[in-house]
Amino acid sequence: MGTIGGWIFFLILCAGAYVASQLPPPERTVTGELSGMAIASDGDSLRLDGRRIRLEGIDAPEIGQTCERDGAQWDCGADARQRLRAMVSGAATRCRLHGRDKYGRDLGTCETNGRDIGREMVATGYAVSYGRYQKEEASAERQNVGLWGGDFTRPQAWRRTNGHADEAPHVVDSWLNAIRLWLFEQISALFARIGDA
Repeated sequence: MGTIGGWIFFLILCAGAYVASQLPPPERTVTGELSGMAIASDGDSLRLDGRRIRLEGIDAPEIGQTCERDGAQWDCGADARQRLRAMVSGAATRCRLHGRDKYGRDLGTCETNGRDIGREMVATGYAVSYGRYQKEEASAERQNVGLWGGDFTRPQAWRRTNGHADEAPHVVDSWLNAIRLWLFEQISALFARIGDA
C-alpha cells in the first residue's frame, strides 16, 4: 500500500503543479498610476510624466549589446529600443506601478492601445521573460522571431560579463509563487527518492 500511496501523492503533486503553472501571475499591490505620452529609454524602460519606469517582468538587450543573425552581427539593443519607441509613439501609455527597483526606477506594467507592452515585447522576441510572460517567450522561441531568430546572450548574462550592474528578475511575490515553489520542491524530492530506490 505504501508504493500505491506514494504514486497517488505524486499524481496529486503533479496535478497541483500543473494547475498552479496555468494560473496567471497575480498583480502586485498598485502603488500608483501614470498616463500620458511615454518615451522609450531602451528596450525595457520608459520615461513618463518625468519618471523613469522599468517594465516589470521583461528584460531587453542593453544599448550597445549585439546579437548574431545569419552569421552577421546586429545591434539588438538598439532594435529593442526602436521597437518600444514604435509601440508608445503617438499613443497614450498607462502604467500601473508596483514599487521601485534598487536603482530608484518605478517598476510597472504598462499598456498602450489596449496592449500590454511587456507582453508584446516578449511575444515579438525583442525582450525575454524576466519573471513574467514565460508563455510568450516560449511562443517567440518556437516561431524564431526577434532575438530567437539567431544567437544572443540573455541581457542579464551580458550585463554580468560586460561590467554592468546586475538586476534580479521581477518576480511577483505572492502565495501562488510560494505554492508553485513548494510543489516543485516536493516533486524533485520525490524523483530523488525514486532514483535512489
